[in-house]
Amino acid sequence: MNVASLKLLWVNVRANGLDGISRVPFERFFSLTEIDPSELDSYESSDQWDAVCFNFDYPSMSGLKLIPEAKARWPSAPILMLTLQNSAELALWALRSRVFDLLVKPPATGEVERMLQRVERAVRARNSQMVRKPQVAAVQLPAETRYRPQEPSATRLQAAIAHVARHYLRPIPESEVALACNMSPSRFCREFRAAFDMTFVEYLASYRMEQAKRLLANPTMPVGDVAVAVGFSDPSYFTRVFKRQEGVAPSEYRAQTIFEAARERAATGS
Repeated sequence: MNVASLKLLWVNVRANGLDGISRVPFERFFSLTEIDPSELDSYESSDQWDAVCFNFDYPSMSGLKLIPEAKARWPSAPILMLTLQNSAELALWALRSRVFDLLVKPPATGEVERMLQRVERAVRARNSQMVRKPQVAAVQLPAETRYRPQEPSATRLQAAIAHVARHYLRPIPESEVALACNMSPSRFCREFRAAFDMTFVEYLASYRMEQAKRLLANPTMPVGDVAVAVGFSDPSYFTRVFKRQEGVAPSEYRAQTIFEAARERAATGS
């Protein structure tokens, strides 16, 4: 197969950071057609793409919803994601949504080459099989996508969201995040609240609680270890914060989660 003949539909979804750098490795291996999301509807399901790549900075709900729509339109084309957001929740969502590969910007040439080899194998397999029908199940979007500012003026605040995802295991002063957003602390606090309808401290606590709830689903992990794993050195303080936000203590939340999972298995007979 001639690698350069592979056709890639490149969809820029509110992506600004590192675009040129991120696109270069792909341009070496694909015949690339670059569009905005508004142009997706102009392409028919009969259009043949060897792969479709969605280029994000920090994915929003509306942006991620484009992926199952594209998968339904081109079920045989591998769906790729390129993003600055590096989180376990996003990776899990991508896996469940049958995203072929997720790369963090800027991708190394070696990563793109390995991905290309997998795409080539998928294209060969597709060409030797019958046309596939869409089989896309609805998957709950990652919780963090609820906290994407919609106003263009708040774009710089996305750096705060990324900073939390990378450093939430340690104390994060507002002054540090304001610097990452190239703002004064007072302006950062004011604009963050206006964009997200919560203070930065409230968002940080909420983010840590989302991570805690995920870890509490593991019945063998002590609550104290969960507290440390999400950035709390004092398990008692973690319990107070968790109860204030979720309405129940961590141990009660775990018991409820395990009970509901058992009930669901019993209902489905699995």
